[in-house]
Amino acid sequence: MNIGVIGCGAMGKGIVKNLIKQGLTVKVYDASPDYISFCDEMGAIPVSSARETAADADALFLSLPSPEVVKNVLLSDEGVLSILQAGAYILDLSTIDPMTSIHLSKEANHQGAYFFDCPVSGGPAGADQGNLTIMVGGPEEQFSSVLPLLQVIGKEIIYLGKSGAGQTAKLCHNMLVASITASLGEVLTVGAKAGISPESLANIIEKGSANNRVLSIFGLNMIEGTYDNVNFFLSHMHKDVNLYTKLAASQSVPSFIGSIVLQLYESAKANGMGKLDSSAVCLTIQEQSNFSFGTTAHQS
Repeated sequence: MNIGVIGCGAMGKGIVKNLIKQGLTVKVYDASPDYISFCDEMGAIPVSSARETAADADALFLSLPSPEVVKNVLLSDEGVLSILQAGAYILDLSTIDPMTSIHLSKEANHQGAYFFDCPVSGGPAGADQGNLTIMVGGPEEQFSSVLPLLQVIGKEIIYLGKSGAGQTAKLCHNMLVASITASLGEVLTVGAKAGISPESLANIIEKGSANNRVLSIFGLNMIEGTYDNVNFFLSHMHKDVNLYTKLAASQSVPSFIGSIVLQLYESAKANGMGKLDSSAVCLTIQEQSNFSFGTTAHQS
């Protein structure tokens, strides 16, 4: 199979690596020359445009930062959808809103292609190791055809239903991650200000019923203040929580917690923390409490 990958950044480069390890021919495109060069060194075929990536692709992977970018790559005057061959698969690993996925699926169908929303969980480490969790929405009758490709990059592949279902699950998932991250930032700050070291409190949480994977992934950055060690950009988490609150509103579900978490990430992003790890939301809580622990310098 000929594979195209558009978006070869923190997540995309790991996906490219595992596709190449499987012996597949992989063309890559990214707006960053550095990312393209990195993939070139791994054995991918760099090309100069998204359309060139898609021209003869049997399957096209997208790993892009926002709904607007995904729509532009597929549907603009220079978009790739119009030149995809009939029967091609579009596997969108980006996190976007369900309604956009539904729209893109319909547009793909008009071109004789098949669109799957396939948002992932596991971060850059999971992408590099090929053990991502992948939440899939799209045409069920075609799922068995794309499953082998998804198994190259993921360990848990969960088919959830028609187009948009994968994105719904991912936004709910990331909202919960964001709320736990913010809650950890709050309790670590309260504990530290009351005289309990963040390390000690984190150890208690790990041993108690409040233990969670968010602590194991993001906790060290909070404790040590190493927010430039990016597991997941704060700007991306802000985008996901914003999309989640819009999804909740579209379903007439009050988002009491989501709206508060969104404001915390909104404040952190407005204060120049968008390119830091999402755990840097802890700094917003520390600044409001006039208390800090760890190294709290951040880029503006």
